[in-house]
Amino acid sequence: MEDRLSQVPPVDTAKLTDVVLNFLAKSLMDSFQRDQLKPTEVTHAFTTSFDLSKKQLRAQADRYQNKIRHGRGNNQVTRINVSAHSGIGSFTIPARIASARGGSAQLKTDGHLAGKSVTTITLMGREDPTAAEVKRAKIILMTLQGRITAGGADFNPWVHKIFLDPGADFTWPIEWSQPTPPSIKFDAGKIPRPLNSSQRKAIRCMLDQTDRSRITIIQGPPGTGKTTVIASYVQAAVTAGLSGIWLIAQSNVAVKNIAEKLADFGLINWRLLVSEDFYAFWHEHLYTNIRANLITSEEFSERLSELHGCPVVLCTLSMLSSDSLSRRGAFRMVPVRTVVVDEASQIEIGDYIPIFSTITTIRKVTFIGDDMQLPPHGQDNIKDLQSIFEVDHLTRQDSATGKKPIIFLDTQYRMPPQIGAFIAQTVYPGSAEDSEPLLNSSEHHPLAQEESLLCHFVNVPGEQVSHGTSLKNVEECKAIVQLASLFQEQQRKFKIITPYDAQRALIESELKQAELEWGDKCFNVDSFQGMSILYFEDVIFTHLDVGNEEDYIIISLVRSRDLGFLEDKRRMNVMLSRCKRGMVIFTNKAYITKYAGPGKSLVGELIYKYYEGDEGGAWMEVGEIEKTQFV
Repeated sequence: MEDRLSQVPPVDTAKLTDVVLNFLAKSLMDSFQRDQLKPTEVTHAFTTSFDLSKKQLRAQADRYQNKIRHGRGNNQVTRINVSAHSGIGSFTIPARIASARGGSAQLKTDGHLAGKSVTTITLMGREDPTAAEVKRAKIILMTLQGRITAGGADFNPWVHKIFLDPGADFTWPIEWSQPTPPSIKFDAGKIPRPLNSSQRKAIRCMLDQTDRSRITIIQGPPGTGKTTVIASYVQAAVTAGLSGIWLIAQSNVAVKNIAEKLADFGLINWRLLVSEDFYAFWHEHLYTNIRANLITSEEFSERLSELHGCPVVLCTLSMLSSDSLSRRGAFRMVPVRTVVVDEASQIEIGDYIPIFSTITTIRKVTFIGDDMQLPPHGQDNIKDLQSIFEVDHLTRQDSATGKKPIIFLDTQYRMPPQIGAFIAQTVYPGSAEDSEPLLNSSEHHPLAQEESLLCHFVNVPGEQVSHGTSLKNVEECKAIVQLASLFQEQQRKFKIITPYDAQRALIESELKQAELEWGDKCFNVDSFQGMSILYFEDVIFTHLDVGNEEDYIIISLVRSRDLGFLEDKRRMNVMLSRCKRGMVIFTNKAYITKYAGPGKSLVGELIYKYYEGDEGGAWMEVGEIEKTQFV
């Protein structure tokens, strides 16, 4: 043991500046605190079968977020909750994870489960760190050991610029601008979608290869065409002969959405890299239209050579951060020259440490997101946790011009203008000197001239009920199933959003029981922005899809006392900005009046200041649902 310890390079901070040490300390503390937010006990339902000869229980999860992961560190212990039919009641037995692949896991146990019913499986202990998290910690350790340079002329300019606030004296390496990069003329007329002036400005900055635009930050509120901007940039960049373009996001589904937009633009010379686990066992149906461009992690050894000559690659930040791609030579085939990060407002800046400290070929980075929607995981509990939008030296107002160096996409195309105007006035109001909101609605929206109410509020006198660490409201669920049946009969496209996973599960179950469409219908509010886990109010929220939208959005607020989720303006913004034609909100009128009225919540502002007003008429009772004329 002593011999092995003697071979480990010691930590030596003498050569590190206070600025570097402070950054490393904060990054380690942020990482530790985020890890502590992971639940120590998670219970899920599974479909199970027992192999008597091997004394193994096969557990099949019904949803991706319920899957059992077999981590390297084996931090988690498994407890199987059993209901016996023999009349001896319920009991629990311990188990260990023998193997796990996709949605299936083999659990080894000494208990005898033949003929017994497994009710739930509980995982005890925090989930093991991901490969990207391990690499982040390793890089910080190597910096402390002096194995990665952290100062002087050799210091990585990306780390210096993004993480350390280098000040006005900072300059990018001269050799990056030699020879002078060619100026790329952007011809918006060749893009298969009409673009507004803010979108064109964003694309021109993304195409700019000079020092002034090495880092481009774009804020895109709901429905402003962020994916269209990315696809338009790719088309212009590839046409101009640029290559080494890597499009990344936090979630697989967000990356998939970008890939679909590229295909929609008629672009074919790109590859999408995706985890076999995510693709094959859960989401194969999502990739039907782009399968020819997709390479799963299981196919890397056979198909990664397809990257030769490919100018554009898409993957998650986690995959780009891990060692698997560099180990297989992906970066030799497609050097990482330009990185475009979608969902950037949801990514904690420390998560970029692996790519900016180890990939030396990067010359241009664009961050796209919206800091008025979902924050990085943990920001609710760790107040100084930052996304790129909270990094002051990158986003601070210029003293000379009075403007922030962020490009704002200023026209939304999704919501009907009467709903879009509310979001603009309450979430994107502009400066105190400027009475006009920052965000406008497209005058070409099909409901731009509609005067009928497009947002309805259903009064449901139900009560919130605790369900584990979550909440549900049975009466709201019943009323929503009634409306879902009506919408399905009328062939209206709709989705259902609720803040709480217990309510999501209840509604989904009742839709199924009523023989109504239930697949891909009901989501947590966070389910409309990316695939990662948030811990808020001790409730686990799962992100599923960035930019999710539908003609009609049905919302179940669940709560009958206290504000809870409703006081989170950013998540309420996500919830209230998903509809293309109309929105129906189920809640208790007395609850809104007492707890969540104007000045207390965004939904209270929507009801009483924007829709109800002095005339009233926005509320309806459950019995009036069948008679209501929806636009």
